Amino acid sequence: MLTPEDIGIYSAGFSIVALAHLFRDFGLNQYLIQERNLSRESIVTAFTLTLLISWSLGIVVYLSGGMAARFFGEEDIQGLVQLLSINFFIIPIGSITLALLRKALKFQITSSIAVIASACGVAVSIVTALDGARYFCLAYGAVTESAAMVLLSQLYRPKDARLGLSLYGAKKILKFGSIVGVGNIVHRLSISGSDALIAKFLGMSALGFYSRAFGTYSLFDQLFTSSISSTILPLFSRENDNITAMRNNYLKALSYSLIFAWPFFAILYLFTSEIMLVLYGPQWGEAVVLVKILCVAGFLVPPILFSDNLFIALGRPDITLKIRMVANLAKLGMVAIACQFSLKAVCIAIVIFFLLKLLLSISYLWSSLALRFKPLLKVFCQTLPCLILSIIPVVLADYWAAAWLEKNELLHISIIVCIAAIGWLSGLLLSKHPFTAELFAISSKLSGMRAK
Repeated sequence: MLTPEDIGIYSAGFSIVALAHLFRDFGLNQYLIQERNLSRESIVTAFTLTLLISWSLGIVVYLSGGMAARFFGEEDIQGLVQLLSINFFIIPIGSITLALLRKALKFQITSSIAVIASACGVAVSIVTALDGARYFCLAYGAVTESAAMVLLSQLYRPKDARLGLSLYGAKKILKFGSIVGVGNIVHRLSISGSDALIAKFLGMSALGFYSRAFGTYSLFDQLFTSSISSTILPLFSRENDNITAMRNNYLKALSYSLIFAWPFFAILYLFTSEIMLVLYGPQWGEAVVLVKILCVAGFLVPPILFSDNLFIALGRPDITLKIRMVANLAKLGMVAIACQFSLKAVCIAIVIFFLLKLLLSISYLWSSLALRFKPLLKVFCQTLPCLILSIIPVVLADYWAAAWLEKNELLHISIIVCIAAIGWLSGLLLSKHPFTAELFAISSKLSGMRAK
């Protein structure tokens, strides 16, 4: 329904809005979650600050639509940016409530809200796309999703979370939030800046292919990281006064990340063209090689997936800021140079960025958590059976059955995924990986629910 140019135009407009979204939060939600002695006054002050910042940004974003359109040379970007600015006026109504629900570890509620809101957004995007809205369909979906999330969050607002107006104690909250906020801004700036550089030097279609490639790479974030990322900071924060417990929690999170990330990116690398053909159609062939390059970054990501949250939980958002400043500014420089060559060069620059961030994060983890090589090596070795048994059966099956499956890509990928899943589960059981206990616990819980 959408062409590479449509995706490129939306990505260009959204890059402006996404940057403003980082100023909107400014670390206020993270403050509420990690604060051990949270008072009602702090909640009200955080809500007031959120309103002031978000509504001010909404006005700025709306007025900047014309400048964005002139910068990218696409007049429709003005309407796109102005439509997306609506989110800045509705999101703060529910953001504090969602942060408090996360702090209380009520993840079932927050997950349900997210799923329902996302479904509403997707439905609106599809309907408007079929009606010919082109790239505007994605903006309609985004606004719908935000509105649904705010409305649903009000049904579960904690009784002690009265949403009044006050600036009492704002200085303390802003001091913490400013460090987190600046780090988020630098991170988002590198993403938006990279998109802008690609659009400017390589064109909108090139940005569309890059966005599709990075979106395919980011499927792991959508399927795994996003589903648990909201739980990590509250869980780390519960024991932020015990370094040993924090170190063990980090190693556990790393162990679980590896058994999902490595097999995922290995399968994605081996069957990139087939997966993209099934998901997006034949017009995205140029993005296949870009995805393969980005898969290399996927193998580097697990140790740093949740390191930012860990440093914030430790009360050291300054570490996160330092890492993001160095890594993301280096990324912008590398992407600017790579844009003078090709999209392949840009993707190689992204891989180098992840490698740099990994090295910086490990060095700080070494000092902050007294992390050592032997426990890390043990965690990585525990992952190998899952990786090997996910890949070898798949490669063999594809070799013998590729001829009669080549005309049915959906069936081909379905069989590959099933074989990989069986191999992954076998590796998990044979290695007695710690995640096995989680699977048995889930199985027991489901059995108990059926019995009732």
